[in-house]
Amino acid sequence: MTALQKYEERVDEVNSLVCVGLDSDVAKIPNSFKNSEFPQFEFNKYIIGQTHEFAAAYKLDTAFYESRGEQGIREMRLTMNYLTEAHPGILTICDAKRGDVAHVNEQYVKAYFDSLGFDAITLHPYMGKESLEPFLARKEKASIILCRTSNPGAKEFQDLIDLINLASGNFMRRGLCEDYKNQLRQCRPR
Repeated sequence: MTALQKYEERVDEVNSLVCVGLDSDVAKIPNSFKNSEFPQFEFNKYIIGQTHEFAAAYKLDTAFYESRGEQGIREMRLTMNYLTEAHPGILTICDAKRGDVAHVNEQYVKAYFDSLGFDAITLHPYMGKESLEPFLARKEKASIILCRTSNPGAKEFQDLIDLINLASGNFMRRGLCEDYKNQLRQCRPR
């Protein structure tokens, strides 16, 4: 079964499109979880217990785990193991927004799909389709490719508004964008 099929089955089963974010910031979780050996995992397990009957997917933003080093990675793994054992029919999304060159992305594929067991991953396409191929080649998995975000600063690049003025700041003064000046001018609305 592909990740998309898994998701569609779950949506039909619970009649819901809810995706629960397990972006568990240890500094903000209730104190009752903070004394646990694995506070993020215990908090996540609680949230999963309260939401699994409505959830079509769970999304873990890797920054909240990676920022805690080995402990955070372990708690992300514990959360994934729990989800795949207790709720195998619910889609798991790795919110990592990866998009490096292909040979680096091959390692991310191994880490997130093979080692941690995620069904899907968020990616950014800035470096082109070639860089995303290692993810796209995994037909049983899902690749969620960013094309529009909701953060206030998104329009600076996503709308390509006045990109020349943006690039002519510190980057142009250092000469880093000089080779791309003509291409940037073509992006600028007239």
